[in-house]
Amino acid sequence: METPSPSFARVLPSRAIPLFLLPFLLVVIYLVVFSNDFKLHEVFGSSACNNGTTTSVQLADAYTAKPPVDLRVFLGVVTRPDFYERRALLRLAYSLQPPPARAVIDVRFVFCNLDKEEDRVLVALEIIAHDDILVLNCTENMDGGKTYEYFSTIPRLFADEPYDYVGKTDDDTYYRLAALADTLRNKPRHDLYHGFLTPCHQNLAWQYMSGMGYIVSWDIAAWISATEELRNDHDGWEDAVFAGWLRKGGRFKNVYGEEPRMYDYLDREMPDGVICFRHELMADTVAVHKLKDRLKWARTLKFFNATQGFKPSKMYHVDLYNLYRV
Repeated sequence: METPSPSFARVLPSRAIPLFLLPFLLVVIYLVVFSNDFKLHEVFGSSACNNGTTTSVQLADAYTAKPPVDLRVFLGVVTRPDFYERRALLRLAYSLQPPPARAVIDVRFVFCNLDKEEDRVLVALEIIAHDDILVLNCTENMDGGKTYEYFSTIPRLFADEPYDYVGKTDDDTYYRLAALADTLRNKPRHDLYHGFLTPCHQNLAWQYMSGMGYIVSWDIAAWISATEELRNDHDGWEDAVFAGWLRKGGRFKNVYGEEPRMYDYLDREMPDGVICFRHELMADTVAVHKLKDRLKWARTLKFFNATQGFKPSKMYHVDLYNLYRV
């Protein structure tokens, strides 16, 4: 009769194994049986010194990691405290834009001190809800030093974490942030002055960047902040005066006009039609200016596909395509 092979229990000594040794014995047996396919670090987890071994968590992080940011812009929308509807529209318009690749563009609303009781309360609510407002220490004005106050304040506020560029724009301008990032990425990061040069087709020595929006490199903003005598130098249109500062200070060097990608909105009722700074909406736009009413904003946002995320629903019946034509 065939002798049965000894069971695992029979090869063990007859004396009982102490319970505290049992876990270690099981690990030794497992290593002997599966020695070719098993590694200790796979049981106890990978350490910091894993000799090049990549964990599944590291692989997941590699696939989901965003590319590093190589461009940072502070873009201030110059407006007034009581323009609540305009700020709400701009927040909505910018929040629906796809984020620019490898860039951070912080859009903030800029105005002077709050003099009215209702503004102090309602703007405080906006700040709590959105945290996107910069209140300068000045009296509200158009050509009385607000531009100086803005550009001199930013370097002091962000001295520990400077931006690459600082921009100023009107609240009737719509910047396309990805296009702006692309056009700035390969530009110089010193003595840069970027925007729409006006008057059109004139000698560069007499031109300045239109108030629709312009960008300067961080070193220019820091120079303005450190040059106190500019504070009271605002005799005339501030945007033209600003260019005069750069010329007098020897900073009017890397000047880049972005026409025709920056322009005024073309209203078909305008008698003079298309001119050097005003034309039809175009696909590779950087900024559109003179969006003075809701209809102009609606047509502009529709042209740039801001409504592409709109989904049909039984909750509403909205026809986006036959209400108007662009």
